[in-house]
Amino acid sequence: MDNCNFRRTYDQAFLYAMGETNRSGQSKKRALMFADFYDVVPVAITDEDGNEIDVIMSPSHIEQFQTMLAKPTQLTLRRPVQDLSPENIFRTCDTVNSIGEFGAISQYLTKRHYTELNKDMIEILNQDWEIKPRQRFVVARALIGSVIINTENHHGLLILALEVYGRDPNIDSHAEQRSSTGSTRQSTSVPSLGHNDFEICTMHQTEGKNISMKLILGTHPFNALVTASARIDNLVDQPECGPNTVNFVVPPHSHSHLKYKLYLDSQSWSDSLTLGEKTNLDSIYTHSRLMQLRQLKTRFHELDTYSSSRSTLFHGYLQQPMTVFTYGKGTTSINSGALSSRLLATLATSVMRDGESARLAKNSVEKLLSEFTKETKAKLVFLRILQLFDDNDNIPIIGNSDLNSLAEELATLLAPYISTANKKSVIPSLADHLKSY
Repeated sequence: MDNCNFRRTYDQAFLYAMGETNRSGQSKKRALMFADFYDVVPVAITDEDGNEIDVIMSPSHIEQFQTMLAKPTQLTLRRPVQDLSPENIFRTCDTVNSIGEFGAISQYLTKRHYTELNKDMIEILNQDWEIKPRQRFVVARALIGSVIINTENHHGLLILALEVYGRDPNIDSHAEQRSSTGSTRQSTSVPSLGHNDFEICTMHQTEGKNISMKLILGTHPFNALVTASARIDNLVDQPECGPNTVNFVVPPHSHSHLKYKLYLDSQSWSDSLTLGEKTNLDSIYTHSRLMQLRQLKTRFHELDTYSSSRSTLFHGYLQQPMTVFTYGKGTTSINSGALSSRLLATLATSVMRDGESARLAKNSVEKLLSEFTKETKAKLVFLRILQLFDDNDNIPIIGNSDLNSLAEELATLLAPYISTANKKSVIPSLADHLKSY
């Protein structure tokens, strides 16, 4: 009981009764939602010395409560008949639907079924990519739509898009490089000894002046970077889109194998098992091959850059993160970003069709160049690409380091266009779609 020289406001009284007075702003917002969902109000009880304590009850019980206070009444704490400990009373708090029950996307979650990741599943996810090359496609399909749950604070995160990267640089030239940032940060997503061969972690990476926070699922043969996600436990946060995940952070050395659980979307897991039985598999989905390419800015002369390694929960153009390959496909704007993206998409389409023998046609570059209406940095790069042809009608793509250097420049110039499109178009579209169920 507190001694107050002033009466608490409605919200202050409610937060006091819930024990939320000194909690974070986000936690307070969730507590206040409780009142709306259950139609309860805070009731202040004060004594002659000004001491105040607040309790929560239904408005229909207030009059009866006042009558009881007028008489000496012993308070009784009601507990379940089994007299269970709080730990057992709330055992269901770690399920996807119980955590997401009052969140903005609860209707979507109720239509899905989830299975907690187990040892048998982890064993399948850890199969060697060198022995089974199709595992790249299988694991990307298996993990999409999964939900990560923090069992301590009961936060949950739905994975809307992810990119998989092989550990072996000979298999994937974009393989994760071990960080040297020191012991205070996660330096690798490779599972630690005894961590059940599966890791959930946040890795901090320095990119120029910026420090990125990347949420990663790690196994021994690969790691999966979460590139779009949505919190399931509240009504406030918008989905996140891009390589950074700040709405759900896994601290280093947090024993993630104990504190965090992964629930797989049962349909995604079933689809991945079916995918693994197919022969001559070369993609995650049979449609929209460009959307299955990772958001990369380097090594456009390497074959694995064009491997299907990205999986998205929804396949609408504005329901998945933009990439250097897809940005130009869905915009009617004729700007440097769109034209740069279309050139990179031309490279990708050629490689996916012809493999190592893929070539870039000179007339394809000339056609895109003719659409520039301004003198821009991207246009200058296009002019330098044309110089690579000399008297030839086409040039090779794979192994062409000169072409790669110029393609990397275009990818860098594309970055602000992609970031803006994700914020202004993709995130609102994802939020609306998730709430439409």
